[in-house]
Amino acid sequence: MATSLKMAERRTHGKKATRKLRHDGFVPGIIYGGDKEPLLIEIVAKELQIEARTAAFFGHAIEMKLGSVVEKFIPKQVDFHPVTGVPIHVDFQRISKDSKVKVSISIEFINDDKAPGIKKGGVINFIVHRLECYCAPDSIPEKLILDLSGKEIGDSFLLTEIDLPLGISPVNQERDAVIATIVGSRVSSGDDDSATVDTTAENPTG
Repeated sequence: MATSLKMAERRTHGKKATRKLRHDGFVPGIIYGGDKEPLLIEIVAKELQIEARTAAFFGHAIEMKLGSVVEKFIPKQVDFHPVTGVPIHVDFQRISKDSKVKVSISIEFINDDKAPGIKKGGVINFIVHRLECYCAPDSIPEKLILDLSGKEIGDSFLLTEIDLPLGISPVNQERDAVIATIVGSRVSSGDDDSATVDTTAENPTG
């Protein structure tokens, strides 16, 4: 399902106009692609900052009503200020109903409490945090799941272990064949014997 994100057509452009826009709490952006001219837009900065930091943002379609027509887009890039971390520009790509789009979908690990390797102090070494896939814009999953059950230290998590929904295919199956491995973790004598692991893929913008 598409995510709603409030945006409006931008009537001004140029450095002076975009500086004022950002000063007023908005982010300038552009929508491109399809058989239409690029469209300049503006989005409330606080709203975009919240959405763009979620793992699902780059894997969801965005809806915008232009006049009487509702169009759908895929977020392609968000630029952030290097010091403040505030979004300063955003790009969207138009999508059509019958097209397939390339999206980056987050990978989540489940059942870490059922993995002997984790219980022994192993940790997950992520090779792929997000999987690039081709899929229809109306069937983009929020995340992909890999089950840790029964995994030991030294075991690998393969792309073939992900139950991909119908109609979704990896962009580079050979490159992303190994998603992660469980590796041993050295624990100092003063530390607790238990180890924790973040089972959710991070870095949503990337």
